[in-house]
Amino acid sequence: MKQKAAAICASALISSGAMANNGDQMVGYSAIANAMGGAVVAMPQDVTTALSNPAGLSYLNMGESHTRFDMNLSLLNPKRSMNGVDSDSNAYIMATGGFAFQSELFGRDYTVSVGAYPISGGGVDFPAEAFKLGPANAAVVASRVSVRIGPAIAYRVNDRLSVGANLSLVVNQMSIKNFDTSTLPPKSMNFPNDVAYGGSFVLGTIYRINDRTNFGAAYTSRSYNEDLEWNMDDGKWRLSFQDPQTVSVGISHQLTEKLLLEADLKWLNFSDVRTTATLVGPTAAKTKNLAYNWTDQNVLALGAKYRFSDNISLLAGYNYGKSPIGEKDINNNAGVTAIVEHHLSAGITAKVSKNSALTFSLSHGLKNEMTASVGAPTRVSFETNLVTMQFTYRH
Repeated sequence: MKQKAAAICASALISSGAMANNGDQMVGYSAIANAMGGAVVAMPQDVTTALSNPAGLSYLNMGESHTRFDMNLSLLNPKRSMNGVDSDSNAYIMATGGFAFQSELFGRDYTVSVGAYPISGGGVDFPAEAFKLGPANAAVVASRVSVRIGPAIAYRVNDRLSVGANLSLVVNQMSIKNFDTSTLPPKSMNFPNDVAYGGSFVLGTIYRINDRTNFGAAYTSRSYNEDLEWNMDDGKWRLSFQDPQTVSVGISHQLTEKLLLEADLKWLNFSDVRTTATLVGPTAAKTKNLAYNWTDQNVLALGAKYRFSDNISLLAGYNYGKSPIGEKDINNNAGVTAIVEHHLSAGITAKVSKNSALTFSLSHGLKNEMTASVGAPTRVSFETNLVTMQFTYRH
């Protein structure tokens, strides 16, 4: 029973990854990025390049005054089930935004931006009949969001080369449902919402091979967060929880005057932050060692943008990343929804005035199912839909 209790505790701590995701990390940070399957490392599409590859700020399409705003509003519809029982949480609303500008104070070779972007999060709310804990059933309930807020700067070295950096404040917010196994049946322990702060950084570069082809690369550090802490009736509980470091490379090619293609590869170092963790209790006897056993993930992202007319652009994308969770670890991650592997996406951008445009995108994570190969035959499935509207203003 202790082993199952640890498993359900682990699931509550990481099962919140419910967005259009690679593991529990978002595919893209805007409607345009999502529509292109997250393939935006080599050719920047909007201000969110500050997080995916800050060097891209140098090549943004800006206005006459060299100022740009990108705001996004998203509706997420995740469909999750465990042992045939659906999660009750199936709709989330998210908002992101940022702006970029060039100033005579710095010179035209420098572009600066500030933005706030959620990079992972969501929640699950499985009723008790979804999971059996020893002789009793147990609900799996959790909520988590990780947001990065901060500035970025890009420097255009010459006509072909740009470098950039981002420094972000990380806001890690989580609530979980845990279980005390000293009683029969196990006693529910609800850990209320807590916020932990930290930092992260991104370094990137873009090199223009020729007038039609770009190469881009970016490194994102792991997050360095303070511990989450909960003051419970029996004392203080603590947990260290970080997001992984990533490495991305991409190449874009302007195939024709109207058609842009891009292909990216991305490595997510989940084995560094999702292998094990310790939920430190008020006493040594209550401390729980959690075994997630996530593996690193390699992601392929393909994107296309077709300029249909001066006012309309069409976008499409595909994203694939093998689940970092295998069937042998399903019971160590019961209820975890980070198993979607294939994403298909499409979008349209329409110019609505001289200075503004709207983008609408739809991303669908194809349904994936797994059954535990070790322990109880727990069955999980997950698919997701993400609809995003983006408003762009150039001044």
